Amino acid sequence: MNKKLMLVISLFSTLVLSACGSNTDSMGMSDSSISSMPATGEMTVENKISADRSIIKTSSLTIRVKNVEKSVTEAQTLAASFDGRVDDLSQYKNPGSQDSLSANLTIRVPSKNLEASIEAFKKLGDVEASSVSASDVTMQKVDLDARIAALTTSIERFKQLISAATNTADLIAAETALAERQAELDSLNAQLKYLSDQVDMSVIYLSLLPNDSFSAIKPIGFIAGIEKGFVALLNALANLTSILGYAIPWIISILVIVLVFKIVSRIRRR
Repeated sequence: MNKKLMLVISLFSTLVLSACGSNTDSMGMSDSSISSMPATGEMTVENKISADRSIIKTSSLTIRVKNVEKSVTEAQTLAASFDGRVDDLSQYKNPGSQDSLSANLTIRVPSKNLEASIEAFKKLGDVEASSVSASDVTMQKVDLDARIAALTTSIERFKQLISAATNTADLIAAETALAERQAELDSLNAQLKYLSDQVDMSVIYLSLLPNDSFSAIKPIGFIAGIEKGFVALLNALANLTSILGYAIPWIISILVIVLVFKIVSRIRRR
């Protein structure tokens, strides 16, 4: 009995050890095979994305200049020298003269020339504010590329179905599906083109302001302060005379009404 019991225990131990050994071997092979897998697809995509990132850069500049109109011309020339363009230009003029009070320009330059062009624009005058922002749209571009590729393949298959259609119903269904996919493909291509243009051509929002208002808030000295005080006094007097000019007709009208009222009152008393 004891011999049989010992035999059963030894057989059970042997089976357990062999099972553990085979399990360990299979686990070891699994780990090594996993670690030794090239994973070329995933790494290639990651490397491609990291090597070809799509960044939209936007800059904003506010510059005080001596002559706004002259600086606008210089800014347009600078944009052209960096292979850029002016997409929008707004100038605000003084109603009493032809002098420009300010100007806003939307300029696009190649992304590779953004830093150099910003430094060039800063030389137009005194920089009051400057900022640069960046937005990563790599995943959006990758998604658009994948959807465009899938739609292109689908369209080719539907063209084959149309050419092989044997009845009118199948032909109409295939042509309808093809038209829908072609419209979606055109929309995606337009989105990709717009996104690529935003990446390739960075935007610079340039604001040009005159130096006058800027110098008014800086220390100007005692003599200059007296001069500006006299100018402010003359402007106040000029504004006062204008106000009196507007008020005189109203005063005369009121006096005439009061005089007529008094005359009518006296007549009624008699």
